[in-house]
Amino acid sequence: MFVFLSAAAAVALLPVYVYACAGFACFAGFLAFVFRDPARRAGAGIVAPADGTVREVDREKGLVSIYLALRNVHVTRAPIDGVVSRMVRHPGKHLPAFSKRSPNNERVEVTMDTSIGTVLITQMSGILARRIVPYVSDGHNLGKADKLGLIRFGSRVDLVMPPGKVDIKVVVGQRLRAGVTCVAEVSDDRAG
Repeated sequence: MFVFLSAAAAVALLPVYVYACAGFACFAGFLAFVFRDPARRAGAGIVAPADGTVREVDREKGLVSIYLALRNVHVTRAPIDGVVSRMVRHPGKHLPAFSKRSPNNERVEVTMDTSIGTVLITQMSGILARRIVPYVSDGHNLGKADKLGLIRFGSRVDLVMPPGKVDIKVVVGQRLRAGVTCVAEVSDDRAG
């Protein structure tokens, strides 16, 4: 008992700067984890534009919506080869990214002209995300899995593909890896 009290007293007597340094080190480690950017080799088919969990799939609209938690990589990637035809930033709110009202949040819409038609990637901020940093601009040529931008902290990414030209392969609740996981395949026009 005496040894425990002595150790507790010794810790309490440490200078404040030791606690401050430990706190800053923990915060720096957290930021390094959240903003990590691992190398990725492009997967088959049309790939996920973001790490995260599929929150919604609408095959009639060609929509795959992905929720990014704090533990996910927040670098977004091109799902298919193409050219950025339009990039627009919309200011807005910072509601939870998983809520039905999150389309009113700050967002960046990237429209790509691709071999299957127009593909739209919408990067939305969340309750903690305050900034979306695009890495591309109008006219930018992108290869599949090339970097589109960075969403700081929790967020959401919606991918809209031409509905008649793709066969969506993911289901709600499935975990995705940006640039790697196949979310859809191009439909075979000869099949029907």
